[in-house]
Amino acid sequence: MNEILANAASQQVAVNRAEEQEEKTNLRVIKIKPAGNAKMFRTLAKAIAAGATTLIVTTRVDVAGCGYVWFGIRKGYTELDGKLLLNAQIWNYLLAFLMGKELPEVTEFEPDREICCQSEWLVEVAAEVEKLTSVTSEEYNESEEGIGYLAKKYHLSRPEKGLQ
Repeated sequence: MNEILANAASQQVAVNRAEEQEEKTNLRVIKIKPAGNAKMFRTLAKAIAAGATTLIVTTRVDVAGCGYVWFGIRKGYTELDGKLLLNAQIWNYLLAFLMGKELPEVTEFEPDREICCQSEWLVEVAAEVEKLTSVTSEEYNESEEGIGYLAKKYHLSRPEKGLQ
């Protein structure tokens, strides 16, 4: 019986790896040119309204020491990627999306420098995102100047229940 379970688990791992490889091969990633935070948020909201079901969040800190998220929003094999500065309204919108709840209206697009420029706040954001998913990936990125960093991406699928 244990051998059967071990074989089944091994086969599932192989299937998952094959699916991941196929997804990487077929995935079309569109990087959004940096724009104002309001425009970036509206792009994200349009993608969600169009049926995007997976949000990929990478927490980062900019040169001024302020936290933001590099987001990917995915529908099928198309992913939009961009930078979104955070404030309480935008963060609550992202959480509502991730939890399958009704999406709140966002009227304030400027980052809240009072909270997002505190390192402990970004740690709390990352911890909250980690609670919502077990699917992560790590990617090493290097700039043209040769500066590199390891980015941990959290892949979060919106629950079917509660979709608008």
